[in-house]
Amino acid sequence: MSCQAVDVKPVDFDPSVGFGDTWDYVEAVCCEKCGLAVVGSGGGSHADCDDDADCDGYVPTSEGPIMNYWYPVEINDTEEAARLLVGLPLCVVTVSDATGLALTGGGMDLSWEICEAFMRLGMLPPAHFANLPGMAGRGTSAKDRWIASGCIRSCNVAAGWMQSRAARVRETLRQAKARADEDKATSRVDA
Repeated sequence: MSCQAVDVKPVDFDPSVGFGDTWDYVEAVCCEKCGLAVVGSGGGSHADCDDDADCDGYVPTSEGPIMNYWYPVEINDTEEAARLLVGLPLCVVTVSDATGLALTGGGMDLSWEICEAFMRLGMLPPAHFANLPGMAGRGTSAKDRWIASGCIRSCNVAAGWMQSRAARVRETLRQAKARADEDKATSRVDA
């Protein structure tokens, strides 16, 4: 899985302002009869929502983001990403030409679902959400263990990045000391 989302953190965003001008969303919902994912606003029969469908099942309305933050990450095919997220409380958003994910639901800690969404898109989940809550029996299914293993990998990647940064800081200090010592030695010789 890609490491591109390991550092992702929520960014403030007001979905009540600028829809269609500064931001937009793509969401997929499932037809209640045939189970196929339909990208779009939904809210009618499958045949009405999808020109290629001959199913008369109901497609629920997609409502887009409802929370005041989003998670920026590069997504090349927003419609395919939306299909991969079906059943999760997230949608794909484009904010000022940048793509990412946003919550379409709330009211409880959705860290499991957020991590799963990134993983369905082929990315390790953001380490920011790796503190998975032990609630509602989560953590015992094969899917939950898969999500948890992704979180552990993200934490290991982030830890490796931090260790590399600390090593670079130590090297910067070592080089600075060496330059200072060299400057002292040069000034003594010149004196």
